[in-house]
Amino acid sequence: MPTSFVPRWFRIPAAAALALAAALLTPAAPARAADPLDWPNWRGPHYNGVSAETGLPDEWDPDGGEGSNLLWKNPALAGRSTPIVMGGKLYTLVRAEPGTTTEGEKVVCANAATGEVLWEHRFNVYLSDVPDTRVGWSSVVGDPETGRVYANGVSGYFCCLEGDSGDLVWERSLHEELGLLSTYGGRTNFPLIYKDTVITSAVVIGWGDTPQWGLLAKPAHRFMAFDKATGELRWLSGTTLIPEDTTYSTPALARINDQDVLVFGSGDGKVWSFKAATGEHIWSYPLSRRGLNVSPVVGPDGMVYTGHSEENVVGSTMGAVVAIDGKKEGELKLGDEEWILPQEMVGKSSPLLVDGRVYTVTDTAKMNIFDAETGEQVGKRTLGRAMRGTPVYADGKIYTCTNEGMFYILKPSGRGVDVLQRERLGGEEVNASPIVSHGRVYLATSENLYCIADKSAADTHADHDTHVVAEPPPAGGKAVTHIQLSPWDSLLAPGDSLKLTLRCYNEKGELIAEPSDAEVSFSVDGSGAVTQDDSGLTATYAASEDAQHECALVTCKFGDLTAQARVRVVPPLPWEFDFESRRDVPLTWVGGRIRYNLREDESGNQYLAKPTELPTRPGAPTTKLGTRSRMWMGSPEMSDYTVQADIQMKVGVGGESSGPVPEFPPEAASSSAVKLPSAGLINSRYTFTLFGPNNEARLYSWCTHDRRAQATVPMEFVPDEWYTMKLKVQPDKQSGVAHVLAKVWKRGEAEPDEWTMEVYDEAPNYSGSPGLFGDSKEAEFYVDNLSVTPN
Repeated sequence: MPTSFVPRWFRIPAAAALALAAALLTPAAPARAADPLDWPNWRGPHYNGVSAETGLPDEWDPDGGEGSNLLWKNPALAGRSTPIVMGGKLYTLVRAEPGTTTEGEKVVCANAATGEVLWEHRFNVYLSDVPDTRVGWSSVVGDPETGRVYANGVSGYFCCLEGDSGDLVWERSLHEELGLLSTYGGRTNFPLIYKDTVITSAVVIGWGDTPQWGLLAKPAHRFMAFDKATGELRWLSGTTLIPEDTTYSTPALARINDQDVLVFGSGDGKVWSFKAATGEHIWSYPLSRRGLNVSPVVGPDGMVYTGHSEENVVGSTMGAVVAIDGKKEGELKLGDEEWILPQEMVGKSSPLLVDGRVYTVTDTAKMNIFDAETGEQVGKRTLGRAMRGTPVYADGKIYTCTNEGMFYILKPSGRGVDVLQRERLGGEEVNASPIVSHGRVYLATSENLYCIADKSAADTHADHDTHVVAEPPPAGGKAVTHIQLSPWDSLLAPGDSLKLTLRCYNEKGELIAEPSDAEVSFSVDGSGAVTQDDSGLTATYAASEDAQHECALVTCKFGDLTAQARVRVVPPLPWEFDFESRRDVPLTWVGGRIRYNLREDESGNQYLAKPTELPTRPGAPTTKLGTRSRMWMGSPEMSDYTVQADIQMKVGVGGESSGPVPEFPPEAASSSAVKLPSAGLINSRYTFTLFGPNNEARLYSWCTHDRRAQATVPMEFVPDEWYTMKLKVQPDKQSGVAHVLAKVWKRGEAEPDEWTMEVYDEAPNYSGSPGLFGDSKEAEFYVDNLSVTPN
């Protein structure tokens, strides 16, 4: 059936699904012993950029040669991503087939000792404005317990791979499933492993529009915790609604007040602390008016150090470095910090904490060193002109490289730092950070990945006590203070069923395997029914056989505590939406309710309208953020179908937004004073858009890539005229292409036999959710008679 889909998670390959099913029926394999010299996270095993290794080089020569300490370099591993090392293998994210018609993104695994590429996992870039030079922004994270690796692509593609073979375990499309926002900037957050979950974050739009549904149709910087074995979503927790920015700040995973916490910079400009197991808020601190990209560092005493280079919350200055007591709780305010140093432009390179000193590098590559307790400056050094990467400390030395390729080996001293080596990597841009593993220092640049080591050192060693930390004893007791219902968000077909599991936690965020005998009950609000299983801690939700784009909210009560799980039920094709009998936009549409309104014209005809301004928070002004956006209506597994809709463009004049306006002659659409919107259809990750500002129709998958499959046709759009758009995608796996066809004509006229545009994509998207694209910053557009039909 061409429109079938796998419920609950995006995709598990058939072979992997069989292996997973077998694993669930047999005793779990023993966990691997973590190698204390591995570097499984871009900031290291302790999320602080510090290694206990010794015997590392004091100098090296990037050109190689005798005595150079260059073990190898490989241009196939070049890029902006910081690599990781685990189990003798190096993993990184890079561009795939750069500069070609089939360019995408890929995870690459290489022999950490030789640089030999062992396997690759390639995937497309789609539904994103990211430029090709920013592909591979995130970093892979490794799980020492299982040997698996996890990667977050620039377009919301999230996957789990077997570290030894590269075999796909599971994958999800966070764009289409949860409403992840991918922008032109390309900022992509880095995942991390916490116990049996893998956690990543982004600005997420989601679905839902009332307190009952969590206001998740409004964007926020949100963290998503997935079961690392299955990809099932355990919990989702966000910060302030309607943030100014996307970010790439990675959380620091630390233990403060006898509990595991995530400390991170958010898109709302605040520093936050969450419980790592549950996503519960602990504290927040307002640092900036815009998003934070620096990853905090946490000291052994729970002190948090971080920075930014945007507008400060008070005054007209920009940038700051701050120290916050991570043991605090609640909504902190300015003045609650331990110390703050304004006008320190530390917005991209994360701080380093070593021996009571905080080492920071500004965006203009000036290293400033501060006393961690007082904030007093104790040293400084100019390194270059720009900085993107983060220093790493090992063997008494700091390894770092500026954006323009000036590599330093520095030694902390009483006056700050002494330079052991300064080496220019000519013509190489550096956005990644150095890492250390097994006596080797690795650095990725735009041209190479370098591996250096002290060839004269007999062996390398580390103080294992600083790497291997025993699991702390339970600190929160057996009283249940928080419960989860997992999976938290699911997509089902009518008649499908879903097992929901209750998980209980104490006040410290520790899982309680055998909770007390509190009364447990399950109920459902909306479509379908829920039945409590014999165990009492699980239940089965069954979707109605005749459900039509409906939702269900399953609630579990454990004593006085409550947990909920959300379910969307979407029927198979065909779908028809004329909006005549509807009272609102379908709740099942990801990013739909807040982006589109249901309107009615003078004749009583109902249609969708995409307004020029969107609501933010109660009592707050509206915003244009999000007026350029995508919306999705079903499973990303859908394939081989056609989307059709009627589109009408309104007009804005001289920068004023649209609404009822006087009649304009056709030639007025070409006037520079007239502002037209853009409106389009999405099918299998291809977009067909009537691009009003340029008076042209566009067909594309990756709009900012000039060589990927795309087509453009000039058109003169008439405001207030209804057009019918049609987008058809025919996947052909046998030949390895997707045939994408688009046409547009005036509504009421006969459908033309010829397609307006068509492309054959040799890097095909075989499936994807149907949806709508629109940019209504300047003027509204309307949508009517929307249909999705199988080919």
